[in-house]
Amino acid sequence: MTKTSDKTLLKLVKSPFNRLLNFFPSPVSGYLTIGIILAMLIRLVCVPNQSSDYKSFLAPWYDFIASHGGFSALKYSFADYTPPYLYWILISATLLSGLPKIFAIKLFAMTVDFLCGFLTYKIVRLKYPEGNKPIFAFLAVILSPTVIYNSALWGQCDSIYTTGMIACIYFLCIQKEIPALLSFGVGLSFKLQAMFLAPLLLALLLKKRIHWYYIPLIPAVYIIAIVPPWLMGRPIQELLLIYFSQANKYKELAKGVPNLYQWIPNDFYNIVVPIGLTLTVSAIFLLAYIVYKSNLKITQDRLIHLATISVLFMPYILPKMHQRYFYPADIVSIIFAFYFPRYFWVAIVVQMASLFSYLGTPIFIQLFSVPLGFALWFVVRKCDLIYPKLQAGFSSNINKNF
Repeated sequence: MTKTSDKTLLKLVKSPFNRLLNFFPSPVSGYLTIGIILAMLIRLVCVPNQSSDYKSFLAPWYDFIASHGGFSALKYSFADYTPPYLYWILISATLLSGLPKIFAIKLFAMTVDFLCGFLTYKIVRLKYPEGNKPIFAFLAVILSPTVIYNSALWGQCDSIYTTGMIACIYFLCIQKEIPALLSFGVGLSFKLQAMFLAPLLLALLLKKRIHWYYIPLIPAVYIIAIVPPWLMGRPIQELLLIYFSQANKYKELAKGVPNLYQWIPNDFYNIVVPIGLTLTVSAIFLLAYIVYKSNLKITQDRLIHLATISVLFMPYILPKMHQRYFYPADIVSIIFAFYFPRYFWVAIVVQMASLFSYLGTPIFIQLFSVPLGFALWFVVRKCDLIYPKLQAGFSSNINKNF
């Protein structure tokens, strides 16, 4: 009786779904359309959620702009975010004032989610010129729990600076360094965390894949972005030092993030922070030097591998990280999984560790810092630019076995 009822229920579910797919020329286009619709519906359902960040920061910023003449509000120091993000709040409070406040504020980041997915599609398409894998990579991004959590539930803008990073990776893959550096500059003008890609850029600079005389393009993007509030009367020094003031705002070694510092009491903050910063800078230069000394060419696969290492190890060994700072790793690990399918579990570990940091369960955040650390170690060990002898031995063993 139970088996019969289960089969009947399954038919009831499958029948309308199959009929819906039959409307499309191919099953893949059907899955793509359904995936996009599902991603949009989930976001619309999540929009009404008022996170603590929305109540404490985003909504008050919107109200301040609305009550201080719109554009002229930019001359005031009412927010600790950089002007590029405040431009969207300005648009929300003026041109989109007819929309519900919370929807207008979240709309930009939710829209950029799909742009981030599209750029992921473009990068994976470079690996697979034919086939459906790039489409599934796009769907993996727009349906990722942490991506939805970040923009639709919390109203945060991590998808915005991360999209600049992903665009940078894409242009590096097709060897267009000027668009790559401009894209990185856009990401950096929104959030300092775009610097998580710095180890990759430094390695490419040393390998002469990036020319040093194009580096000023990066700060030039930010300089141009802060011109409007400066012209309105906000001090230029204040605009240039926003990231420095942000860095000194929170005195926590690890704010809900599954990294190395979950295991160190915050009582040691003043001692550990300078040590952690020194360790990170040393690791960046060591990584770049090892890649520089390697005789191997930086192919597209190796570039993705280095990008994954870069966005994973930076938030893992840096102190003062927050729960959202593995967001770039969430996206790049998806790309990594499609480029190296046998290592797909790395993306799963990264996604789960990041998700639990959003959920705010301290014990799981601390526990997941262990598999996340192992995933980082594994990705580093499998990079033949760093461990060429190990990979050569690994390849020869495979050849002997087959």
